[in-house]
Amino acid sequence: MQTNRPKLLATHCALAAILGLGMTQVSAQAKDEAAGYPAKPITFLVPYAAGGPTDLVARQLAHGLNKLWGQPVVVDNRTGASGIVALTALARAPADGYTLGVMVSPVTAIAPLTQPNFPYDVTKDFTAVSDVVDYALVLLAGPQTKARTLKELVDFAKANPNAVTYGSSGVGGTNHLAGELFSRSAGVPMLHVPYKGNAPALNDVMAGQISFVFAQTDSAIGLAKSDKVTALGITSATRNPALPNVPTMEESGFRGVDVGGWTGVMGPAKLPPGVLKKLEEGIAAVKQTPEFRDKMVSLGFVITATSSQAFGQRIQKERDFWKAKITEAKIPLQ
Repeated sequence: MQTNRPKLLATHCALAAILGLGMTQVSAQAKDEAAGYPAKPITFLVPYAAGGPTDLVARQLAHGLNKLWGQPVVVDNRTGASGIVALTALARAPADGYTLGVMVSPVTAIAPLTQPNFPYDVTKDFTAVSDVVDYALVLLAGPQTKARTLKELVDFAKANPNAVTYGSSGVGGTNHLAGELFSRSAGVPMLHVPYKGNAPALNDVMAGQISFVFAQTDSAIGLAKSDKVTALGITSATRNPALPNVPTMEESGFRGVDVGGWTGVMGPAKLPPGVLKKLEEGIAAVKQTPEFRDKMVSLGFVITATSSQAFGQRIQKERDFWKAKITEAKIPLQ
């Protein structure tokens, strides 16, 4: 059977033209969606109270976007239910880019594993926009341990059974999980004492009521310079420039405590591609400003730079990471 080559070639050319036209129309539509954006104030939903590390990042980012776009960016703190209150408000918001969430990995990666009947599939029910910063945890020891290194803290725990206690912001929080992983890596039992927030746990460490706590870098930097606590280790893969004398957990011989988290921006599901691109570009521009960079570095945060797609993949990987950690270490979450 002989093929009609001219006719076939013409068909291929027609299909290519149609596909090309389709791509052009999609590109034009994306530009139209973003042409007037933002035309009114934007709201950042934050799952934690004002003054905390997530709130600080959100407000600094809001300030930068306000300067860039000339539109107010309002921070709305929606606390409660391990972030579910803020996620619910975000899920119900119109997918127009005017309501966004400044979320953290404990809300999107850990809460789905620890909260019964967690109502969302974070990777499907929301749009990943951009990660902003990474953070690590610093082990701060109280005065009663008299430890100046992680080894000394572990030696004290071995010599004084059941005497070493650690606080956290609550069961299933990042600092609770870090404490459990450290205890298992050290091979010695340590008693977990959950609090309603990290601030009261830090107060009790300084008062000598509990032995240590894992705190985010922004909280740990100032405290480490005082004589009330001693910074013994950091959970990042490398030392933090803001705490250059604090060794990593692995440096000190304790593996498997390489935990931390991220703060990033998410939107409702099906955010229009043009608006998403405008948000990606705007956030990336703010992250490059000296004002934003200097503030984040002073708080011990590491500024990140990934695409929306890569951020979405990271959210999924983070959940898989914590699921494996919790399962392998048999961490009790009840």
